[in-house]
Parts: sequence; C-alpha cells; structure tokens
Amino acid sequence: CARPDPALDGAIAACFVDMLRSCGAFTREEADELIDFECLNGLFVLGRSIGFIGHFIDQKRLKQPLYRHPWEDISYIRSLDRGD
Repeated sequence: CARPDPALDGAIAACFVDMLRSCGAFTREEADELIDFECLNGLFVLGRSIGFIGHFIDQKRLKQPLYRHPWEDISYIRSLDRGD
C-alpha cells in the first residue's frame, strides 16, 4: 500500500476550512471558533482509526497476528535490565 503524500492532510484541512466558512451554516466567528478548537483533527483521527480497524480485521481474516516490529530496531533508550 503506497503511503499518501503528507501534504494531502493539509489540502483536506484547507478544503474543510473553506467549506466551514462558506456553507452558510456558521457565521465567520463560529467557523473560526471551531477551527481554533481544532475540531477538524477528529476527522483525521477517525480516518486513522478506521484504517487500523480494517488492518486488524484483515489480519484476523487471514489468521495472522498483528505485525510487531522488533523492539531493538525502535528503542532509543538503552534499558539497564535488558543488558544493553
């Protein structure tokens, strides 16, 4: 699966801000208040959550465990109890 362009999130956010401000359901002040509250972040969290759930269901369907990257490759702090 190809990773989407990081600028895509920004483009989507700009579209949502434009829609909030121009849809007529909110005054400019109300739209700006929603933006200041960072309510649009919930849309991105929701999308990531749905993707994670999809991967989880797919792994269950294929009877495979979820992938766990080796701890040694991602650890930045050397633990004294691991003998490093």
